[in-house]
Amino acid sequence: MKLTGWRRLCQSATLALLVALPLLNQRGLTWVNGTLYSLAVGPVWITDPLIGLQTILTTWTADGVLLLSMLIPIGIALVFGRIFCSWFCPQNTISELADVLGRRVGLRQLCTFKPTPHCRYTILGLLLVAVPLAGLPLASLLSAPGIISVQTAKLIYEGTVGAELGLIGLIVVAELLLARRLWCNHLCPVGSFLGLFRWRKTLKVVMNEDGDHPCGHCLACAKACQLGLNPLLDRLYPQCHNCGACLDACHDLKGAQKPLRFRF
Repeated sequence: MKLTGWRRLCQSATLALLVALPLLNQRGLTWVNGTLYSLAVGPVWITDPLIGLQTILTTWTADGVLLLSMLIPIGIALVFGRIFCSWFCPQNTISELADVLGRRVGLRQLCTFKPTPHCRYTILGLLLVAVPLAGLPLASLLSAPGIISVQTAKLIYEGTVGAELGLIGLIVVAELLLARRLWCNHLCPVGSFLGLFRWRKTLKVVMNEDGDHPCGHCLACAKACQLGLNPLLDRLYPQCHNCGACLDACHDLKGAQKPLRFRF
Protein backbone atom coordinates (compact mmCIF):
# COMPACT_ATOMS: atom_id res chain seq x y z
CA MET A 1 0.00 0.00 0.00
CA LYS A 2 1.22 3.50 -0.85
CA LEU A 3 1.84 6.11 1.84
CA THR A 4 -1.41 7.86 0.93
CA GLY A 5 -3.35 4.67 1.63
CA TRP A 6 -1.79 4.28 5.07
CA ARG A 7 -2.41 7.95 5.75
CA ARG A 8 -6.06 7.63 4.81
CA LEU A 9 -6.37 4.78 7.30
CA CYS A 10 -4.88 6.95 10.06
CA GLN A 11 -7.15 9.85 9.17
CA SER A 12 -10.23 7.62 9.16
CA ALA A 13 -9.21 6.02 12.45
CA THR A 14 -8.81 9.46 14.04
CA LEU A 15 -12.28 10.56 12.93
CA ALA A 16 -13.74 7.27 14.17
CA LEU A 17 -11.96 7.73 17.52
CA LEU A 18 -13.44 11.21 17.96
CA VAL A 19 -16.92 9.70 17.64
CA ALA A 20 -16.22 6.48 19.53
CA LEU A 21 -14.64 8.11 22.61
CA PRO A 22 -17.70 9.97 23.90
CA LEU A 23 -19.95 7.02 23.02
CA LEU A 24 -17.74 4.62 24.99
CA ASN A 25 -17.27 7.09 27.86
CA GLN A 26 -21.05 7.41 28.13
CA ARG A 27 -21.18 3.67 28.72
CA GLY A 28 -18.57 3.79 31.46
CA LEU A 29 -15.59 2.69 29.33
CA THR A 30 -13.08 5.37 30.25
CA TRP A 31 -9.69 3.73 29.71
CA VAL A 32 -9.25 6.27 26.89
CA ASN A 33 -10.85 9.67 27.39
CA GLY A 34 -10.37 13.33 26.70
CA THR A 35 -10.06 15.44 23.54
CA LEU A 36 -7.31 16.52 21.17
CA TYR A 37 -6.47 19.26 23.67
CA SER A 38 -5.45 16.57 26.16
CA LEU A 39 -6.02 12.84 25.89
CA ALA A 40 -5.63 10.11 28.54
CA VAL A 41 -4.71 6.55 27.54
CA GLY A 42 -4.90 4.59 30.76
CA PRO A 43 -2.54 6.37 33.19
CA VAL A 44 -0.70 8.20 30.39
CA TRP A 45 -1.72 11.73 29.46
CA ILE A 46 -0.90 13.26 26.06
CA THR A 47 -1.28 17.04 25.81
CA ASP A 48 -1.05 19.31 22.78
CA PRO A 49 2.22 21.19 23.49
CA LEU A 50 0.71 24.56 22.59
CA ILE A 51 -2.21 24.01 24.96
CA GLY A 52 0.21 22.83 27.66
CA LEU A 53 2.34 25.95 27.23
CA GLN A 54 -0.82 28.05 27.36
CA THR A 55 -1.68 26.48 30.73
CA ILE A 56 1.80 27.31 32.03
CA LEU A 57 1.58 30.90 30.77
CA THR A 58 -1.84 31.52 32.30
CA THR A 59 -1.18 29.86 35.68
CA TRP A 60 2.58 30.51 35.92
CA THR A 61 3.02 26.99 37.26
CA ALA A 62 4.63 23.98 35.60
CA ASP A 63 3.11 20.77 36.88
CA GLY A 64 5.31 17.71 36.33
CA VAL A 65 2.46 15.62 34.94
CA LEU A 66 1.62 18.36 32.44
CA LEU A 67 5.24 18.67 31.32
CA LEU A 68 5.53 14.90 30.83
CA SER A 69 2.27 14.81 28.86
CA MET A 70 3.69 17.41 26.48
CA LEU A 71 6.86 15.38 25.86
CA ILE A 72 5.13 12.62 23.88
CA PRO A 73 3.93 14.80 20.96
CA ILE A 74 7.16 16.81 21.13
CA GLY A 75 9.19 13.59 20.87
CA ILE A 76 7.10 12.41 17.91
CA ALA A 77 7.64 15.76 16.17
CA LEU A 78 11.40 15.60 16.77
CA VAL A 79 11.56 12.17 15.11
CA PHE A 80 8.85 12.26 12.42
CA GLY A 81 8.15 15.97 11.92
CA ARG A 82 4.62 17.39 11.86
CA ILE A 83 2.97 14.08 10.99
CA PHE A 84 0.14 14.88 13.40
CA CYS A 85 -0.95 17.61 10.98
CA SER A 86 -1.05 15.44 7.88
CA TRP A 87 -1.82 11.97 9.27
CA PHE A 88 -4.13 12.64 12.24
CA CYS A 89 -5.41 16.24 12.44
CA PRO A 90 -9.18 16.26 11.69
CA GLN A 91 -8.99 19.82 10.35
CA ASN A 92 -6.42 18.76 7.76
CA THR A 93 -8.68 15.86 6.77
CA ILE A 94 -11.66 18.21 6.36
CA SER A 95 -9.54 20.69 4.38
CA GLU A 96 -8.25 17.93 2.11
CA LEU A 97 -11.79 16.71 1.39
CA ALA A 98 -12.99 20.26 0.72
CA ASP A 99 -10.00 20.86 -1.56
CA VAL A 100 -10.74 17.75 -3.62
CA LEU A 101 -14.45 18.52 -3.87
CA GLY A 102 -13.80 22.16 -4.76
CA ARG A 103 -11.46 21.20 -7.57
CA ARG A 104 -13.88 18.60 -8.93
CA VAL A 105 -16.65 21.18 -9.23
CA GLY A 106 -14.26 23.73 -10.73
CA LEU A 107 -13.99 26.26 -7.89
CA ARG A 108 -11.11 28.72 -8.26
CA GLN A 109 -9.73 30.65 -5.31
CA LEU A 110 -9.41 34.42 -5.52
CA CYS A 111 -5.81 34.56 -4.23
CA THR A 112 -2.60 32.58 -4.54
CA PHE A 113 -0.12 32.99 -1.71
CA LYS A 114 3.42 31.62 -1.83
CA PRO A 115 3.87 29.03 0.95
CA THR A 116 5.78 30.75 3.74
CA PRO A 117 6.01 30.30 7.51
CA HIS A 118 6.29 34.03 8.25
CA CYS A 119 2.59 34.71 8.80
CA ARG A 120 2.09 31.53 10.85
CA TYR A 121 4.95 32.30 13.21
CA THR A 122 3.91 35.93 13.56
CA ILE A 123 0.46 34.75 14.67
CA LEU A 124 2.02 32.21 17.04
CA GLY A 125 4.29 34.85 18.57
CA LEU A 126 1.43 37.30 19.08
CA LEU A 127 -0.68 34.55 20.59
CA LEU A 128 2.00 33.56 23.11
CA VAL A 129 2.35 37.20 24.15
CA ALA A 130 -1.43 37.73 24.40
CA VAL A 131 -2.17 34.60 26.46
CA PRO A 132 -0.36 35.66 29.69
CA LEU A 133 -1.40 39.30 29.28
CA ALA A 134 -5.08 38.43 28.91
CA GLY A 135 -4.97 35.44 31.24
CA LEU A 136 -7.35 33.68 28.86
CA PRO A 137 -7.05 30.37 26.92
CA LEU A 138 -6.83 32.12 23.56
CA ALA A 139 -4.88 29.26 21.97
CA SER A 140 -7.79 26.90 22.64
CA LEU A 141 -10.03 29.16 20.56
CA LEU A 142 -7.63 28.79 17.60
CA SER A 143 -6.95 25.06 17.93
CA ALA A 144 -8.99 23.58 15.10
CA PRO A 145 -8.35 19.91 16.06
CA GLY A 146 -9.24 20.64 19.69
CA ILE A 147 -12.43 22.44 18.68
CA ILE A 148 -13.51 19.61 16.38
CA SER A 149 -12.95 16.96 19.06
CA VAL A 150 -14.73 18.96 21.79
CA GLN A 151 -17.69 19.83 19.58
CA THR A 152 -18.03 16.22 18.40
CA ALA A 153 -18.28 15.11 22.02
CA LYS A 154 -20.68 17.96 22.83
CA LEU A 155 -22.94 16.92 19.96
CA ILE A 156 -23.02 13.32 21.20
CA TYR A 157 -23.47 14.21 24.88
CA GLU A 158 -25.87 17.15 24.53
CA GLY A 159 -27.22 17.05 20.98
CA THR A 160 -25.93 20.55 20.28
CA VAL A 161 -22.73 22.36 19.29
CA GLY A 162 -21.10 25.62 20.35
CA ALA A 163 -20.25 28.78 18.45
CA GLU A 164 -16.57 27.68 18.34
CA LEU A 165 -17.49 25.35 15.48
CA GLY A 166 -18.00 28.46 13.37
CA LEU A 167 -14.21 28.72 13.04
CA ILE A 168 -14.13 25.37 11.23
CA GLY A 169 -16.84 26.49 8.81
CA LEU A 170 -15.00 29.75 8.23
CA ILE A 171 -11.77 27.88 7.46
CA VAL A 172 -13.50 25.65 4.89
CA VAL A 173 -15.23 28.58 3.15
CA ALA A 174 -12.01 30.64 3.11
CA GLU A 175 -10.01 27.76 1.63
CA LEU A 176 -12.65 27.09 -1.03
CA LEU A 177 -13.09 30.70 -2.11
CA LEU A 178 -10.13 32.79 -0.93
CA ALA A 179 -6.88 30.77 -0.95
CA ARG A 180 -6.04 27.08 -1.15
CA ARG A 181 -5.07 25.50 2.19
CA LEU A 182 -4.99 28.93 3.81
CA TRP A 183 -5.25 27.68 7.42
CA CYS A 184 -2.54 25.03 7.36
CA ASN A 185 -0.15 27.06 5.22
CA HIS A 186 -0.47 30.50 6.76
CA LEU A 187 -2.46 30.62 10.01
CA CYS A 188 -2.60 27.47 12.18
CA PRO A 189 -0.81 28.03 15.54
CA VAL A 190 -0.94 24.33 16.52
CA GLY A 191 1.03 23.24 13.45
CA SER A 192 3.35 26.22 13.78
CA PHE A 193 4.29 25.26 17.33
CA LEU A 194 4.89 21.62 16.42
CA GLY A 195 7.09 22.82 13.56
CA LEU A 196 9.52 24.31 16.07
CA PHE A 197 10.57 20.84 17.20
CA ARG A 198 12.97 19.85 14.42
CA TRP A 199 16.64 18.99 14.28
CA ARG A 200 18.96 17.66 11.60
CA LYS A 201 17.81 14.05 12.11
CA THR A 202 14.06 14.73 11.89
CA LEU A 203 12.34 12.81 9.06
CA LYS A 204 12.32 14.85 5.86
CA VAL A 205 11.66 14.61 2.12
CA VAL A 206 14.92 14.61 0.17
CA MET A 207 15.88 14.49 -3.49
CA ASN A 208 18.39 11.64 -3.83
CA GLU A 209 19.13 11.80 -7.55
CA ASP A 210 21.89 9.65 -9.06
CA GLY A 211 22.42 7.33 -12.01
CA ASP A 212 20.03 4.74 -10.63
CA HIS A 213 17.45 7.29 -9.47
CA PRO A 214 17.11 9.90 -12.25
CA CYS A 215 14.69 12.82 -11.98
CA GLY A 216 12.81 13.80 -15.13
CA HIS A 217 11.75 17.17 -13.66
CA CYS A 218 8.14 16.39 -14.55
CA LEU A 219 6.93 18.26 -11.44
CA ALA A 220 4.43 15.51 -10.60
CA CYS A 221 5.61 15.84 -6.98
CA ALA A 222 4.83 19.56 -6.90
CA LYS A 223 1.42 19.02 -8.49
CA ALA A 224 0.58 16.42 -5.83
CA CYS A 225 1.37 18.78 -2.93
CA GLN A 226 -1.78 20.39 -1.51
CA LEU A 227 0.36 22.96 0.31
CA GLY A 228 1.81 24.21 -2.98
CA LEU A 229 5.41 23.16 -2.24
CA ASN A 230 7.90 22.12 -4.89
CA PRO A 231 10.39 19.49 -3.63
CA LEU A 232 12.74 20.35 -6.51
CA LEU A 233 13.03 24.04 -5.72
CA ASP A 234 11.57 25.04 -2.39
CA ARG A 235 12.96 24.88 1.08
CA LEU A 236 10.26 22.51 2.30
CA TYR A 237 10.51 22.95 6.05
CA PRO A 238 8.90 24.06 8.29
CA GLN A 239 5.95 24.14 5.84
CA CYS A 240 6.02 20.47 4.81
CA HIS A 241 4.11 18.14 7.13
CA ASN A 242 5.44 14.86 5.69
CA CYS A 243 2.17 13.63 4.17
CA GLY A 244 4.08 11.65 1.51
CA ALA A 245 1.88 12.69 -1.44
CA CYS A 246 4.92 13.85 -3.42
CA LEU A 247 6.68 10.52 -2.82
CA ASP A 248 3.65 8.58 -4.05
CA ALA A 249 3.47 10.74 -7.18
CA CYS A 250 7.17 10.12 -7.82
CA HIS A 251 6.74 6.39 -7.21
CA ASP A 252 3.85 6.21 -9.70
CA LEU A 253 6.22 7.39 -12.43
CA LYS A 254 9.55 5.94 -11.37
CA GLY A 255 8.74 2.98 -9.14
CA ALA A 256 11.78 1.76 -7.20
CA GLN A 257 13.94 4.21 -9.18
CA LYS A 258 12.23 7.25 -7.66
CA PRO A 259 14.75 9.91 -6.56
CA LEU A 260 12.37 11.44 -4.01
CA ARG A 261 12.23 9.72 -0.64
CA PHE A 262 11.95 10.11 3.12
CA ARG A 263 15.18 10.21 5.10
CA PHE A 264 16.09 10.76 8.74
